[in-house]
Amino acid sequence: ITSLFTSHLRGETPSQLPWSDDPNLSPETALIRSHLLLLTTTCNWWTIASQPAVDGLPSTHPVHGWGPARGFVFQKPFVEFFLPLSDWNHRLRPHLQSSSSSGVGRISYYAGHPDGAFESSSENPEAVHAVTWGSFLGKEIATATMVEEVSFRAWCEEAFGRWEEWARCCRSAEARAFLRKCKSEMVLVNIIGHVYREREGDWMWEFLKDAARGTHGKQNGERT
Repeated sequence: ITSLFTSHLRGETPSQLPWSDDPNLSPETALIRSHLLLLTTTCNWWTIASQPAVDGLPSTHPVHGWGPARGFVFQKPFVEFFLPLSDWNHRLRPHLQSSSSSGVGRISYYAGHPDGAFESSSENPEAVHAVTWGSFLGKEIATATMVEEVSFRAWCEEAFGRWEEWARCCRSAEARAFLRKCKSEMVLVNIIGHVYREREGDWMWEFLKDAARGTHGKQNGERT
């Protein structure tokens, strides 16, 4: 499975996965390919959605731009991936909880399980995280992308359902059993980094690297 996700990130054959609508990575996703490959190849954390931090680039930017001209666009980094339940329980969740307990507020998360169980860093089920927005001349702030509990819960059901769809496409009973076992042992996690300023744009990725190494309590993403 890891080799398939790696091939997708590298644009090799087979390049499309059940969770990707396009066989090709978007230009902005390609900019964070090295971070995604690290999570995939060293941790077996299989990424299915992501975006980099953007700090006030022109709305006409060839990669990150959108909306009318004479504007500026912003993005908080986020990444969504499947990881083994054991890694969630013993590596990533403790690291996330350590960050949350500090009160710094640099990161938020949602986590969904194949049995419908749900976890979140927010006590408010109506919390909404704007992750892409723009400021345009003569207009109110425009929000292009949001992450919220209700939409993540709905997507979780569909995302885990695609494991079953994938299994049904396999002729081998052994392959079908393997994919269903993968589904039963995975957690789908969405991580949102609230640090997006240019000098700290890689903070979330460093945070996740620390989680992968099992080093808790590093609030600035520093290496050990």
